[in-house]
Amino acid sequence: AHPRVRVVHLARNAKQVLHVVSDFMGDHVGLRKITRRAVANAQVDLVQAEAIRDLVAAETALQLRNAREQLAGALSRQFNSLRAELVALAATVDASLEFEAQAVEVREVEIRDHAERCLQQLAKLVGTAPAGARIRDGLRVVILGPPNAGKSTLFNYLSCRDQAIVSPEPGTTRDVLETEIDVGGVRMVVQDTAGLREGGDRVEEEGHRRALEAAAAADLAIVLWAADGPDTTDVPEGVPVIRLRSKVDLGCAADVGWLPISCHTGRGLEGFRRQLTEFALEEVADLGGAVAVAARHRAALERAREALEGADWAAPELAAEHVRWALRAAEELVGAVDDEALLDEVFSAFCVGK
Repeated sequence: AHPRVRVVHLARNAKQVLHVVSDFMGDHVGLRKITRRAVANAQVDLVQAEAIRDLVAAETALQLRNAREQLAGALSRQFNSLRAELVALAATVDASLEFEAQAVEVREVEIRDHAERCLQQLAKLVGTAPAGARIRDGLRVVILGPPNAGKSTLFNYLSCRDQAIVSPEPGTTRDVLETEIDVGGVRMVVQDTAGLREGGDRVEEEGHRRALEAAAAADLAIVLWAADGPDTTDVPEGVPVIRLRSKVDLGCAADVGWLPISCHTGRGLEGFRRQLTEFALEEVADLGGAVAVAARHRAALERAREALEGADWAAPELAAEHVRWALRAAEELVGAVDDEALLDEVFSAFCVGK
């Protein structure tokens, strides 16, 4: 490989990649240009190019580790294995047409079995997409509870800065506030929401609506019930919950299933952090880089699966076309097609030095 590309391959983190680019190319030529040239010269494939981009953008340990594994070819090997199986399936279907013309029977069950193996591979890869989205975008965590339960105080504790206004006056938080944190190497997007209660003006009602909307889309809800107030919080069905009894420094025992905490004294916060970390590591599995991280990965895999599932193996001419559609989608994954629009889409996301 060209030395510039080889050193980019060997770089262990984003800073090293940028340092290598600077050493070999100077300050006026970006990583985007180097990587696109490497793809054009078949020195890296499109998945590895995306990994270089992800190395630069990595903000957590898991994002960095996943990008390094993908740069080393972990996901490319999976995609190339799928592509090889689809090539073999296409050859088998085409051969059946030739044999049929010569009055030689090719058993349909053999083709079906081969197609089923391809579908199993596709299902396995599509199954990694949710983990990939969570590695890329983070777990969405919403803080819920009635007014004055300490939601904004907890939000500030997690974000390590006074981002939300804290006041004894109920209804201070009207909109949804967001912060990003690193929990056990996993990115989390934490949202502070308006207190849930009956009544209030129209602005507060809109805050309630947005809070419930955020909760419905969340991967986890943190529900606070203050020691000096009631619990009136309903969590959307199917959303995992961590329940916290806040302000326990006021002197109140927590009920069963509720973790007592005090942001004032620090009581229970270590246990809360531990629960949060355990949840993050359970939800975002480290699959050694063999994860369909990019949205285009999932889209291409879904197209390939739909093409195979729609094939009528009793009609080889039509089935052959479906296999070619699936193969085209698999080739797009690693960039084994001459498609400038696809390359423009991938490289438009490169942003060096942000």
